[in-house]
Amino acid sequence: MPLVLVAAGAVFWPQIEGVVDGVLGTVTGGVELVGEGDVSFMVAASASSQVHKCTPWQSLADGACEDLKFIILDAAKMPFITRNVSEAWKSGKEGVLTKDSAVEPQKRKKVCLKFFSRPHGGECDEYPFAGTRQGGRGAREMEVPARENRCQGGTINAQQVVRGINDGDDCLVVITSPQQIATGDYQGVDIAIEKETCG
Repeated sequence: MPLVLVAAGAVFWPQIEGVVDGVLGTVTGGVELVGEGDVSFMVAASASSQVHKCTPWQSLADGACEDLKFIILDAAKMPFITRNVSEAWKSGKEGVLTKDSAVEPQKRKKVCLKFFSRPHGGECDEYPFAGTRQGGRGAREMEVPARENRCQGGTINAQQVVRGINDGDDCLVVITSPQQIATGDYQGVDIAIEKETCG
């Protein structure tokens, strides 16, 4: 049974790296919910201190908190993409990524390879994104609906342009509508509540 820690409105699903003779080993990863109700979002626990400097509603309205710009993924539109991202955070993957388009072609050769299993006809999604310094080998991979994969690519590109996220810039990945994150793996059905728009 996974260990779940709850503290002051935060929910953490840590990965236990080792338990020896009843002594708890290193705990890494997790997610945190920020804000309440319609003004709530999820971030990697490792990045949560970065968003507590700002009010949740202002952060979402600005797409940033102070100088840290956001890439916002809406779970109502991308439930399986956001599942992959949140599961990656739980396993210790970073919540703050650094854009690096120069490394993207090489990193894409190390993730979502031809032998990646897609039993339900979907596409492969990876986190951290290949267009970041943190992406590439070791990224978490998951089958997702093709529509979601296209939606995610367009969303990330559009937000990078609008928010002025350039090569070398850090950005915080944020999940809105976290209650809509898929609870299981993709089984061939696009379960998104909102399929008409992206971003």
